[in-house]
Amino acid sequence: MQRLFLMTLAFTLTGCATKNFGTQPPLTDYERQNLSCSDIQMEQAKVMGFAQHVDKQSQFDGRDVLAAFGDFGIGNSAARSAAIESAQQRYYQLEVAAYDKGCTTVKPEPPPEPSRYESRS
Repeated sequence: MQRLFLMTLAFTLTGCATKNFGTQPPLTDYERQNLSCSDIQMEQAKVMGFAQHVDKQSQFDGRDVLAAFGDFGIGNSAARSAAIESAQQRYYQLEVAAYDKGCTTVKPEPPPEPSRYESRS
């Protein structure tokens, strides 16, 4: 009976162990049309802050150990990849908006294609 309780507890904890980073929303048409150059810079700073927060939160901790028991850490890696990809997409969209409005003369480069086997560097 005690063994069953411990196994149930372990599976419950591993289910809660996956980190949730959130994602950045894509740039809306309203934002694209109405953001000023300084607003775009502010939004870019927010996206950079989000990406730094994801990097900080994705560092190894106790939840990674528990997640390894549940799904071999795949859930944390997938959540991190989705968060970083959403930030890269929004940042790129903001760069395009800045270029289109004449805030910058540097033509933006599209973000890199997401890698299925991205390393945690």
